[in-house]
Amino acid sequence: MKKIKLVYVCECLGGGVRKHLVDLLNHLDKQKYEIHVIYSENRMDAVFAQSITRLDKVSFHIVPQMEREINIAKDFVSFKKIVKLFKKIGPDVVHCHSSKAGVLGRVASRYCGIDTVYYTPHGYIIQNPKISNKKRRLFSLIEKVLAKQFTTKVIHVSKGEEEVALKNNILNKEKSLVIYNGMDIPQTKENKINENFNIITVARMDEQKNPWEAIKIIEALVKKYPKIKYTYVGDGEYYQEIFDYIKDNGLDRNIKLQGFMDNPINLLEKADLFLLTSLYEGLPYALIESLACGVPLLATDVTGNNELVINNLNGFLYKQSDLEDGRYKLELLINNKEQLLKMSDNAFQYFLSHFTFDKMMKSYDDLYT
Repeated sequence: MKKIKLVYVCECLGGGVRKHLVDLLNHLDKQKYEIHVIYSENRMDAVFAQSITRLDKVSFHIVPQMEREINIAKDFVSFKKIVKLFKKIGPDVVHCHSSKAGVLGRVASRYCGIDTVYYTPHGYIIQNPKISNKKRRLFSLIEKVLAKQFTTKVIHVSKGEEEVALKNNILNKEKSLVIYNGMDIPQTKENKINENFNIITVARMDEQKNPWEAIKIIEALVKKYPKIKYTYVGDGEYYQEIFDYIKDNGLDRNIKLQGFMDNPINLLEKADLFLLTSLYEGLPYALIESLACGVPLLATDVTGNNELVINNLNGFLYKQSDLEDGRYKLELLINNKEQLLKMSDNAFQYFLSHFTFDKMMKSYDDLYT
């Protein structure tokens, strides 16, 4: 049987995007697919760098000029290199991930006459509440043109992300498909009561993940609840200033910055609560991992988060930027261990019913074939 030539184009290779792509590369049937990855090292984390050496029967092609920022000269060079690679490989299917690769990869596919082209935004930039209306209109227009003229289907990782696209007239329903992220079922899951109240966040320390809000929520409660132990796993642009703030304000007994970890599952398994303060999301892998470990969730009420957090079932949503609401709901869980244990059970069951790895892989295999 002739193999399907499948090419992924990806500029951002950190966090959830990297995890998503590596999962696909690891589990797609190499007897059915000839797989290529066109990528940039500019936003590549250590896990992906290691994966390149470990992944069997996957061809990698570097385009070093491809970067997040708009740069006409570099973007033009990147476009020419992607076109050259497409002509050499002869893809049957191209799948682009995130905005920059989504632009370059889709336009290059059209230029090369490739018929089947998919795009996964992993969260639209227009979901960011801090961008101006002018930029929101511009980016919406770009996404609309690309979706209509250059894309077979847009693969959304959540229904909320799809709703954003429909609401902003980026595409119609027929152009969209929702495939949830998934992960393997953990070996064990058990209820636990810790001596301390262990809270964890696994996220980049950048604008989207909004880490300062998490620090402020915890800071307001540690004097009243000294048993709070908060661990933030991740690095990024805000890491050093947050590190200095914690040290200067004597918060290091209660707050620990773990830095980047390629597999924080051991910390997740010991947590009582997962805290996520994002400004916007696609469908965050970290929350799925928490559900799989039976860890209740406290997260901002934004797209993506609100498909994973069901109020009073597996955690609480709180209003974005409303620190008082976040602190209040955190206190409810600190003071009610019985409710916390029920939410732990519910979290695991919600994971099993929606976000297993087998469900995700079957959906992608059906899509590509």
